[in-house]
Amino acid sequence: MIRCAFYEKEITPPLGFNLPGYFNFRPGDDVRDRLYSKAVVVDNGSVTAAIIAIDSCHAHSYLRDKVVERIEKYTGIKSENIVFSANHTHTGIPLYGSYDKEGLAEYLWVISALIADCVILAYKRLVECELTFGIGDVQGISFCRNYFMKNSTPRTNPGRLNPDIDKPAAGIDPELPVLFFKDKYGSPKGAVISFACHQDCVGGTELSGDFSSVLSQELKKIYGEDFVTVFMIGACGNINHFDVTRAEDAPDHYAVMGKIIASEAVKVIEKATLVAGDEIAVKFKVLKMSRVDIEPKILKNAEHAVETITPAVGVKIAADSTDPDQYRLAMANRLLDFINGSDKYDVPIQVLRIGNFLLYTFPGEIFYQFGEMVKEASPTSKYMVATMCNASIGYVPTRDMYYPTIYESMPGSNKLEKESGYIMADELIQIGKCILETKNGSFPK
Repeated sequence: MIRCAFYEKEITPPLGFNLPGYFNFRPGDDVRDRLYSKAVVVDNGSVTAAIIAIDSCHAHSYLRDKVVERIEKYTGIKSENIVFSANHTHTGIPLYGSYDKEGLAEYLWVISALIADCVILAYKRLVECELTFGIGDVQGISFCRNYFMKNSTPRTNPGRLNPDIDKPAAGIDPELPVLFFKDKYGSPKGAVISFACHQDCVGGTELSGDFSSVLSQELKKIYGEDFVTVFMIGACGNINHFDVTRAEDAPDHYAVMGKIIASEAVKVIEKATLVAGDEIAVKFKVLKMSRVDIEPKILKNAEHAVETITPAVGVKIAADSTDPDQYRLAMANRLLDFINGSDKYDVPIQVLRIGNFLLYTFPGEIFYQFGEMVKEASPTSKYMVATMCNASIGYVPTRDMYYPTIYESMPGSNKLEKESGYIMADELIQIGKCILETKNGSFPK
């Protein structure tokens, strides 16, 4: 018998804190959608596990550490049995970084407690549940953001209606996996849902959980106000919402996306099949990886940029900026900060089993191809791949996308050795095959 419970808490910050995700300082000045922490706890009498999703650009390990410490204190749930994820909204909670402000440390302490309390309060409300699972298909709202140009050079986000675009450099992942929970009386409790697309549709300085906020709101209309949607971002390091064949998106584009995903999720739930078995097991493994090699020429160019470019005030810093020197300077500063940091990284990967369902988790912004590798090798057709889990490690591109024109492979954007994505995917595949042999959480040697 599997027992489960969901809980959610608002974590909207005060106005004035920086919204992570861009180079410019963006103090939040309004609230478009309230921000939340959401959690589900599952238990079979022998093993208890939890999934947390927060409206945040990153799932930093320093925040995870505070959260799991509190959860362990109040529930006894082991740290390795907790999946801590960010849904990667670029208009989410503030995090430590270049724009620390007075009061940020206090706010982060408070939200770490609120995030943990989602699990603690769910744990107190466990009831017998039935789980069903299905996979939908969502087309037309996600696109590869790297393109080969007519000169055969790939570029990241080359601009809308750019006549020099030849073709996308890769595909997308249109799958919409949905794990649905209802109690023994048939009442809907919540769902875990994943979709592979950057949550960067809102922009600006209004706080918002992006399209996943709308997804949650739409499902509450159907299944009740107490229904909780735990949204986890799929493998979308090279996927965003920009359709380069259109001049611009409508102001409510993120809402349209959320409604499209919600509509498909409902169809999936109606046809979902039972998750068989009541085994619960989790494998949390930390891989040791080296920093990506940086060519001396690239480092020398960065040092030159810092020495010769004067920082400007009030200029938008982006690849398509009207002042490209400021973008060069920002990238150079980030590279130099990166090179002065650690040359070794702890890279956590994790697989959660619930019956014959498997959740595979990557840290960082993983290219969609690595998610496809894992899914193709999965020993069960009931699977979900989530990223931005348990740590922030930057972008993880495929080995064929290391070009100076590809943002995700630039040193600083990309932190890990070139084979890191393949190593992570292979490890997750092996864990997935092995974990189905577990009994009461005892992972075979």
